[in-house]
Amino acid sequence: MKERSTHRMKIAAIGCAGFCILVLMLGLVCPDCQAGETAVPAFGEGRINVRLYTDYFCPPCREMEPDIEPILTELVREKIIRLTFVDTPFYRSSSLYARYFLYAVNEKTTLDNAFFVRRSLVEASKKQINDAQKLEAFLNERKIGFRPYDVKPVFNSLSGYLKQDNIEKTPTCLIEAAGKQHKYEGRPDITDALDKLRQKKSPK
Repeated sequence: MKERSTHRMKIAAIGCAGFCILVLMLGLVCPDCQAGETAVPAFGEGRINVRLYTDYFCPPCREMEPDIEPILTELVREKIIRLTFVDTPFYRSSSLYARYFLYAVNEKTTLDNAFFVRRSLVEASKKQINDAQKLEAFLNERKIGFRPYDVKPVFNSLSGYLKQDNIEKTPTCLIEAAGKQHKYEGRPDITDALDKLRQKKSPK
């Protein structure tokens, strides 16, 4: 068990290091941003914070997100949770996809649009689209609008979440409720935890 844990931690460290290199190369780090500043899109007005860590190139994430959409939609609309999608940097083109998700949500900031964009980006990832121009063309075909903007503060905040929540794998869900944090890894545990929230039960 220790060897597996150590291996996962090494993978996470490599992923985070790769993310830092990518954002530096792309000019996405904002050294002048104040501590605690965030522009990360969030959905809902609930008192329970839910951060969902997934990657468009992660097969288990691809399978899970469509299944939990109805649960998340209900939790947001019932004002039970405040939902934040945190796109992780564990694959080569992850930061490109994360950037276009932010662009699309900047154009239309609704949960339904966010879900549609995420489903479309998953489809693009399956087609191995790794070029910005081709990704834009793909999104245009699906009539997805996007408005580019300075995502530096967002990437800074996402990087902070990864470190703060000690994310080692995807999918992972971090639930903050009543001053306590609960982390769930893998599709079954995440789905079960969110379903319990839907039933207005405290996560274990």
